[in-house]
Amino acid sequence: MKLKIDYRKTSITLVILSAFLYFAIEGPLERNDLHQNISTIENEFFAPKLVTDFVKSTTKESGLISEGKSYVLGEYGLVRAIPKKVVKASGMISFSNNMGESLHNKEWAEAMSKRLKASHEDAEIVIKMQEELCYAEIYQSGRLSSLYFENMMHNTVQGFSGPIYMGMETSLGGSLREVSYITSKETESYLRKILRSGYLDQYQGLSLEETAQTIDAISGATITTRAMAEGVTEAFHTTAPQILASYYDKNIEAFSVKAELTYWWIFNLFVIACIFGYAMIPQIKKTKKNRLFVSLFTMAYIGFGMNSSFTYITFLMPFMGTELSLFLALYALLTLFSAIWGKNAYCSYVCPFGAAQMLTLKYSPFKSKKLIITNKQAEYIRYAITVVLFGGFVYGYKKFGNFELFPDLFSMELSSYWLYISIAFVIISMRFPMLWCRMACPTGCVLDSLKMASEGKLKKTKTKKINQKPKVVRA
Repeated sequence: MKLKIDYRKTSITLVILSAFLYFAIEGPLERNDLHQNISTIENEFFAPKLVTDFVKSTTKESGLISEGKSYVLGEYGLVRAIPKKVVKASGMISFSNNMGESLHNKEWAEAMSKRLKASHEDAEIVIKMQEELCYAEIYQSGRLSSLYFENMMHNTVQGFSGPIYMGMETSLGGSLREVSYITSKETESYLRKILRSGYLDQYQGLSLEETAQTIDAISGATITTRAMAEGVTEAFHTTAPQILASYYDKNIEAFSVKAELTYWWIFNLFVIACIFGYAMIPQIKKTKKNRLFVSLFTMAYIGFGMNSSFTYITFLMPFMGTELSLFLALYALLTLFSAIWGKNAYCSYVCPFGAAQMLTLKYSPFKSKKLIITNKQAEYIRYAITVVLFGGFVYGYKKFGNFELFPDLFSMELSSYWLYISIAFVIISMRFPMLWCRMACPTGCVLDSLKMASEGKLKKTKTKKINQKPKVVRA
């Protein structure tokens, strides 16, 4: 029997494998232009702000501030008066690093004091200023108990969507008492997962003198948790020596901590690979009962258990200067191979959000109803959404990577409105089959496109109404 080789699928597979090996050896591509233009190191206290719009107004301007003196923002020196005139007043405030006790320091100090008073109700908080930096002394029963500082000023570590701002509290004995999260532009669902997991509790008790200390990263939020650890390390190398040196006779600049995945990721990857195997191996019979079991297992294990969101952004990360964990890289490889050789098995069997929609459709008491648009129009909408998100993310707007309902549905965070949007799409599937997958899911769009490319044809979508149930039914 002559072995038949599908050269098209084999070629695409080799290209993907080559890219995978390249990034495994060389690491992600450098994209410094993104950080310069989009992911700027800024926050509410150190970002330039527009103070007036281009609106006509009558104003009396002051002259130049006298030369040879350093003035802080908010203080003006009048050299000569200028007559009243109508001007278009606009401008940007830009801060320098040598402003002393200026406006931004005071705002920062007030915000720091508010944060500490909320978490230390019985303590006395004394805010100190050291040049452009703010820090706090925390007193218990009238005695100095601990010190607190933040990485709001010096922060060059990039998470998934930019810098992550953290607060560090150290004991006088030379250990970390607490690390707290302040703000960032990271995906909200990932942040909720991290804060609920007890990840920040691992910093408690770490010695300020020890190097190469390790804590556990969070599977599914590896990039963010690693960036948090790197940000804390950087804060002790850049910020802490300037403000804490007089309090310790220890070399606190030696402090270092890394967040690494535990070996549980191997087991998780094995389970996911088994689901892909079930979907792709033709000798395994797909009965209604085992399809139902796989759907429920996928929702329980990958959805609620791991809550490891997987989107088309995962494929782009190495090209955008972001390093993938080995778990996520192999997960992406399995997903791409399944699109080429398994007719997009990820969307049909592995995706928990797809499983949730299919199960509600299967047991829906309602009859499927037509939409006012055709299948082809729905596909065009999905392509348009994908192109916009893809282009925005490549340009540098990493917030575009948050367009994914997977983690919001299974995080069950009641305070998040995205949870209710994801539930709404699942419920809508009772009436309009797989609406999210057909019209809005960018991940499915990328994988379906790869599937069609591997088949050597562009799938023509018939111009009939969306009133049929999906061909692939799990249960």
